[in-house]
Amino acid sequence: MIVQSKLHIMQPFDLNPEFYNYPIWLSEEEKQDPVNVIKQFFEDVKLIEVRQYLSNMLEACLASPNSLYDDCKERDTILCFCKQLEKMVDAAHVLGKK
Repeated sequence: MIVQSKLHIMQPFDLNPEFYNYPIWLSEEEKQDPVNVIKQFFEDVKLIEVRQYLSNMLEACLASPNSLYDDCKERDTILCFCKQLEKMVDAAHVLGKK
């Protein structure tokens, strides 16, 4: 479970949470067969590249002078999220190979 951030900046997601709590980028066909989306993703991007992109994004977030991550709890939240995201990417990679 991801720790909820205490720092809150108004995002577009706040304006319509019901809309953003569902897949918004998938076509109806993709919603019926999401494994094809995963397969296509990993045809376009290698797993090692995903890891590198995630690492670069995390480093950019935590190393830049960004007040969002001044608090150690905020940094912990993003670290936990990235670990969970990488685990999910691993699972998606396995699904995409089936």
